[in-house]
Order: sequence, then C-alpha cells, then structure tokens
Amino acid sequence: MSETLIRHQTFEYKENEPFQIYNVYGTTMTYDTLLAHWHSELEVVYLAGHSRHYIDGHCIDGGPGDFIVTNCESVHKIEPQTTQEELDRVVAVVLLIHDQFLIRNFPQFKSIYFTNDHLSAGVEITEIMEKLSMYAEKKTHTGYDYLYVNGLILELLYHMCERGTASREALADVNYDKNLERIKGVLQYVENHYRENITEAGIAEKFYFSPVYFSRYFKRCTGMTFIAYLTGYRLNKARRQLLYSEHSILDIALENGFSDSRRLSLAFQKTYGCTPRQYKKDAKTGKLK
Repeated sequence: MSETLIRHQTFEYKENEPFQIYNVYGTTMTYDTLLAHWHSELEVVYLAGHSRHYIDGHCIDGGPGDFIVTNCESVHKIEPQTTQEELDRVVAVVLLIHDQFLIRNFPQFKSIYFTNDHLSAGVEITEIMEKLSMYAEKKTHTGYDYLYVNGLILELLYHMCERGTASREALADVNYDKNLERIKGVLQYVENHYRENITEAGIAEKFYFSPVYFSRYFKRCTGMTFIAYLTGYRLNKARRQLLYSEHSILDIALENGFSDSRRLSLAFQKTYGCTPRQYKKDAKTGKLK
C-alpha cells in the first residue's frame, strides 16, 4: 500500500507574500476541470457564481454571496455549476494562505477546524474578499502592498473565527481519518503511476478497501468515479503535452496511459467538445476561451 505522501499541489510564493489570490472567471471553470487534490495551505472561496464543493467527503452547494473554507490538508474539489450568464465574469475569488504564516500569526491554528455550518459570507467577509479581488486585478504593486494584504488576511481570520470553528480533537474520528489518508494515497498513486495499467479493483485491493466500499467512498470524496478521475488526470497531462510539444497524437496517448489515439480522442471530445488536433489548432489561433 505504501506511497510516499508529498504535498499533492504546490504553489510558489513571492517574498513577504504568503498568499495567492485568484479571480476565477466562468470560462476558466468551464474549461479547466478541477480534480480532487489537497495542499498544506488554507483555502477560502468567496462565490459570485454557483459551484459544488467536495471537502473531506462532504458535499456543499454554494451560490452568490457564500463563503466556503477548505482546511489545510483536506481532500477537496470544486465542480463548476456555471450558468450561461456567468461565463464572462468573475464567479469566485480564491485565497490560499500559507500554513507557515498561519502558524506564526495564529498560535491556535493547529488545534482548530474552520466549519462551513453557515455559508453566507456576511458584510465584513464580503468587503475583505472584494478588496482582495481588486488587489489581484492590479497589474503592478508597490513594495509595501503586501502589508495591506497581510492585514486584510488577519482581519479575515478574525471574522472566520467568529463565524465558526471546532476543536480538531473533538472532531477526531480515527477510522474516518484513516480512510481519508488512504484516499490521499490513492490520489498520490495515480499521480505517480498514471501512465501504467491501473484498474479500480487493483487500487481497492492495494489500499485495503473492499471494491464496493472503495467505489462508493471515492465518489463521495471526489464527486466522481475512480475511472473518471483517472481518465481526467491522464487527459490533463495529455492536454498540456498537446499544447507544449510536437509529439504525435498517438505518442501523447501512449505516454499518458491511453491504450491508443482513439481512446484519447473520445475522452477529449467528451470533455472539450473537439478532437485533440482541433483543440491544438484552436489554441494556436487563439480561438480557445
């Protein structure tokens, strides 16, 4: 079973800026399917559109004005529910806060768990997230802007604590935590071995799940079946290679776990509505949104 667990997703930070801020547009969420992942950062999302969130096996449907917290190391995924009217505007503001900043400024951080019992952001959090959104849109920043953002983040944490926290110790469920760790192991295994022949039954056995329970629990945690996740992971890798290399479609398919170019084309058409060749052509001519 043993797979060395590394931080599943990593982010680069500028000096004195222990944060990442993203304005997510409807078109971005439509094209870039987000697969389940985890990271050491605290992630908060302020919604101006609609999306479904899977966090540690819990499903949350969010809409405009909602504020959703993903605690550090939680397995999570955002599933777009973008309407036609939301395609060309910001549908979410995402803030990632480095765990070292949290530990340094918030000594109790390791012992608490932010809850999502109340989704409405409220006036104070809305104002802070809107200011962070405007900061993310600025093309240039002064040498001291980071002080302004760090202050906003500390104020945000204060309001988040008022909004609702729980003791990690009180929430501890040994069996549930073990299962989540095994799901992390599965995601890590896919990352390391996606080029190989992988079956759902083989993964269930490797990570000590019964086949039926694994199928049900994996979908609960990620919002998709294991085969859909594996195909999506391979497809994301193949898409990047398609855009940034001159390899043939067949070579790209074989290098990313697809048995032949037809399998890759079918997955591409289902996800992106076109063949790999057309997708590459549209990217070169700037037709991709």
